Amino acid sequence: MSRRNMISIELLAATVQQIQSAFETIEQLLDGHVVNISPEDRQRYGSIDEQAKLFIFKAHDFYRAKGQLLPSYFDTVEYEKDFEGRKLFERFEQKAVELQEKIRDTRTLLDYDTLQYSYSLYRHLKNMSQEDIPGIDFWLEEISQFFKRSVNNGLEEQSNDEVEPPIVE
Repeated sequence: MSRRNMISIELLAATVQQIQSAFETIEQLLDGHVVNISPEDRQRYGSIDEQAKLFIFKAHDFYRAKGQLLPSYFDTVEYEKDFEGRKLFERFEQKAVELQEKIRDTRTLLDYDTLQYSYSLYRHLKNMSQEDIPGIDFWLEEISQFFKRSVNNGLEEQSNDEVEPPIVE
């Protein structure tokens, strides 16, 4: 694999539109069925671990086998809706997480590629500036601001280790 081109992707405009429409369709289909909770509520309700999932399934097994022993105030209809909904939304979440990971990984490689090309462009700008090509110094100054500068005797100088600007996650 080339260091300069880790990935090459080109989506047709029609494909991009279809993807955007699919996301909009999913949002519309889920509208009224999903909620956003506050960070405080997220803290309050938490999320369950594998042990708690096993507990839920074992309790459901009991409900299926011995539901007639439950008290009359136990809302079996709501319990079953919540149980089935929980399984369904877990599957949705797994698919969304898998897709998010693929999208993030693809974007990561695209970020890497564009960063390598940008470094190449910057080096080329520096060479053109040294050759006094008109109009280049403005762009070199604009791009140079992303590289570390050292202060020497109160004067700002371009650092010799001007290899790459910092990458912030």
